Amino acid sequence: MGAVAAEGTELFVGSVEAPLQIVRVSFAGTGSARVHVEGTGVSTPEPVELAVRGEVGVEVGVDTHGAEPGTSLPVRAVVVSGTDRVEVDFDLEVAEPGWTMHLVSHFHYDPVWWNTQAAYTIAWDELDFPSSHRGARQLAGFDLVRAHLDLALAEPAYKFVLAEVDYLKPYWDTYPADRAVLRRLMAQGRIEVMGGTYNEPNTNLTDPETTIRNFVHGMGFQRDVLGGEPATAWQLDAFGHDPAFPGFAADTGLTSTSWARGPFHQWGPMIGEGDPTRMQFPSEFEWVSPSGRGLLTSYMTDHYGSGWAMDSAPDLHAAGEAAYALFHGLKKVATTRQVMLPVGGDYTPPNKWITDVHHDWARRYVWPRFVCSLPRDFFAAVRAELAERGEQPTPQTRDMNPIYTGKDVSYIDTKQAQRAAEVAALEAEAFAVFAGLRAGSPYPDAALAKAWVQLAYGAHHDGFTGSESDQVYLDLLTSWRDAHDLAADVRDQALSVLSDRVEVPGEGTSVVVWNSLDHARTDLVTVRLAEPLPGVDVLDEAGDSLPALVEHDGHSVTFRAVDVPPLGWRAYRLRPSTRDDQGWVPVDGVTAASSRFRVTVDPERGGGVASLLDDGRELIAEGRVGNELAVYEEYADHPTFGEGPWHLLPKGPVATSASGPANAVVERGPLGERVTVSGEVASVRYTQTITVWEGVDRVEATTTVDEFTGSDQLLRVRWPCPVPGALPVSEVGNAVVGRGFGLIDVDSAEHPWTLDNPAHTWFGLSSAAALRLADGALRPVGVAEIVVPSLADGAPLARSLAVALARSGVTSTVSSADGTRYGDLDVDSNLPDVRIALGDAETNPFTASVADGLEPGVHWVPPDKPLEEVWRPSADLRRRRAGRPRAVGVAGGPAGAREVHCGRSGGPRRRGRRRRSRPAAVRRADRGGAQPRAAGLRRGRGRDAAHLAAAVVHGLAVRGLGRPAATDGAGRVELPAAALDTRVPVRAGGGLG
Repeated sequence: MGAVAAEGTELFVGSVEAPLQIVRVSFAGTGSARVHVEGTGVSTPEPVELAVRGEVGVEVGVDTHGAEPGTSLPVRAVVVSGTDRVEVDFDLEVAEPGWTMHLVSHFHYDPVWWNTQAAYTIAWDELDFPSSHRGARQLAGFDLVRAHLDLALAEPAYKFVLAEVDYLKPYWDTYPADRAVLRRLMAQGRIEVMGGTYNEPNTNLTDPETTIRNFVHGMGFQRDVLGGEPATAWQLDAFGHDPAFPGFAADTGLTSTSWARGPFHQWGPMIGEGDPTRMQFPSEFEWVSPSGRGLLTSYMTDHYGSGWAMDSAPDLHAAGEAAYALFHGLKKVATTRQVMLPVGGDYTPPNKWITDVHHDWARRYVWPRFVCSLPRDFFAAVRAELAERGEQPTPQTRDMNPIYTGKDVSYIDTKQAQRAAEVAALEAEAFAVFAGLRAGSPYPDAALAKAWVQLAYGAHHDGFTGSESDQVYLDLLTSWRDAHDLAADVRDQALSVLSDRVEVPGEGTSVVVWNSLDHARTDLVTVRLAEPLPGVDVLDEAGDSLPALVEHDGHSVTFRAVDVPPLGWRAYRLRPSTRDDQGWVPVDGVTAASSRFRVTVDPERGGGVASLLDDGRELIAEGRVGNELAVYEEYADHPTFGEGPWHLLPKGPVATSASGPANAVVERGPLGERVTVSGEVASVRYTQTITVWEGVDRVEATTTVDEFTGSDQLLRVRWPCPVPGALPVSEVGNAVVGRGFGLIDVDSAEHPWTLDNPAHTWFGLSSAAALRLADGALRPVGVAEIVVPSLADGAPLARSLAVALARSGVTSTVSSADGTRYGDLDVDSNLPDVRIALGDAETNPFTASVADGLEPGVHWVPPDKPLEEVWRPSADLRRRRAGRPRAVGVAGGPAGAREVHCGRSGGPRRRGRRRRSRPAAVRRADRGGAQPRAAGLRRGRGRDAAHLAAAVVHGLAVRGLGRPAATDGAGRVELPAAALDTRVPVRAGGGLG
């Protein structure tokens, strides 16, 4: 008998009531053999007897007699053949029975990508081309639905998912004979129609109202036409997610989400056989939006194509082993004993082994079960197990961005077209309603519905993200043109009807200026004239003459409309005049100024802005210039992943406009002054115009690329603004969140993660929230990690704090003390700048590691190094005090209580586009930090609202930095002053209609 090898597994035979853990034993020999495993506390109820010829492997069921899972038992595998006895000692780790892996059959369908909608839906065979990326088993949409239906009709165990409306509706319309079959299988629990959205949109690039309409059209078809019960937002391939998405999904009626791209870059932590335990939280968690609404979420740790690997197995045994290997990896980060394995990929038919594995595994093993399943079955099992344990999933408000940073800039005109059409549609809806109320005009629901469907379609993650082919790009342009023209026509007709009802007395051409926003607005208005007016008098409602700018040979007149009411109007009159002083006039110098702003450019440094004064405060860093163009050389394809323009791919070399001279001309007009700069940098010939208008609180800077002769290059505009201590903030869908600084001047072959992020309508340097320390200094906070003693403590200890922070704009990751720390760019999509530990040193090992020896209470632990020293390309901030992230240890009270309350520091933002926010003013703090305008802490929940904020002051006083706060008889801290300052966004407007 030859050598023996033995290993434990996580497989069980026997019965549910008395499962036996399998040990795999391999050896070589001839004749008959008897195999068993023995050891203290271990027995083999039924030794395996078999005939042997050559190398063999057997599975032996072992009784561990109730040993705790995870226990290591010294055991011996014994092979007896006649008088031969061969033994091998090894340690058996006791496995846990009761696990189930849900095999969810699906296919991911992109209506557009590198081929067209026609190819991907019905005619891929006819419209394929040489050297295409099509896989051997990939099918068009209609063929996919038919293939999955055929297997379901032939195999009772088979279940599968249908999702996107962009193939479901055409199929439903084209094959009415299949409607009854689809509905029957849905009723039997064999098909789950899911998604709740029209498609898989990239919500971090669209108006939040477009996300809402995506839900409206998705639910409207899936639920109200198909008769399905969509419960899960199935966003497999979206390139990141708007932080508000889970709140919108919850408001829609969905109860769960699942997707593959977000917190851990585009491929997840298991790429390249990576360790999934590098994640800071389990794969199932509550994804919470800044509104406080959340959904149970399953993150696809090994991506949405993970289970498709079984399809390439040569036989059933190999397919089962492939599934088992995936189970072994995925279970490490599962919240419960339920694992979801997505079995499918791009345009994939049913996996050829999925039902065989389902049946074979049930015949061979008691646990783990590998079953054909649906997401709703999986989520129901997760909820049931959590309820049985009396636990809740960990709350995560983490920003699931950035993913594929090139998507934000490639084919930039598609993003501009999407936004222009969105604005037109939103304005059209509001004014069409008023036209109906005031003038009886019929509401154009069909036109606007079509416009929104076109926008939902264009919002697909392979639509306006720039990942599409040239032909798809051309096809999609007609969709945006259609959406824009439909909406603009509705808006213009409604405004025409409304304007006709406004009386404008006096001579001349009447002009009615409409404000589409929900707050009063003062801004510039330009009137386009078919018949030119070389000179003009602009008169307001009181008959007073207003300054006016006449351009384009008298075909355009610009004036300032003051205090136009929200969703209201002001009337003006244009009257011809003989004036000839209403245009731009050249003036000497390199400075343009208004009563508020003063802009000075340097022609020797490319016409860059050498100084920008805002009421006397300098906004440009010393020695630098603003409005500077930087041209980056890029790789043609990603040097590591081989992917294309949906990445930013800088090689490292940068050419800047400041390195050479440019021409600069200053002009003055009736409404303000402007500087026009023209120059060249690398392959770019450019014109830049900077305008400061009287009575308008902004500096307008536009850059026009007059000629571009290069390829594979990225063009950025730089504005170096000295705001000491400030952090980046971005407006996202119905919220404002803090984000980290970009790491852009790199070679992406060495440092692939640049941390570029899109913003909705504005971004800036400020702070989402700030901690006011006992010495009066403010510490801005942008992105947090909340460390709890154990994952079971996540929801009861951290949820209210995480939600309060998110409502203030601070996203957070809730992790456990013994888990992986947040902050390694090799794994994490973004980085934190603060850590908050909940629980004292006795209950939270992380607290002990950073605040050992401190008195019970709350303490501020300063970082070892400043942020700028550690925030570097490929940063790893996991060390406990590796710079900012700073640690705020929130310890228990005198009795060791493990509870922290934080009241509301700002309510949920209103839905829709009508209210826009931008950063409040930032002023320099006395100690050199960025000091936001403070509103104090809202005490919306009475005394509970003060706990966190007051404790910060008290903790710092303990360290000798300030006066201790008073405590009441229960050991609680009374709030002497607001210690958590939250940003108060000021509303900003869009243009005037």
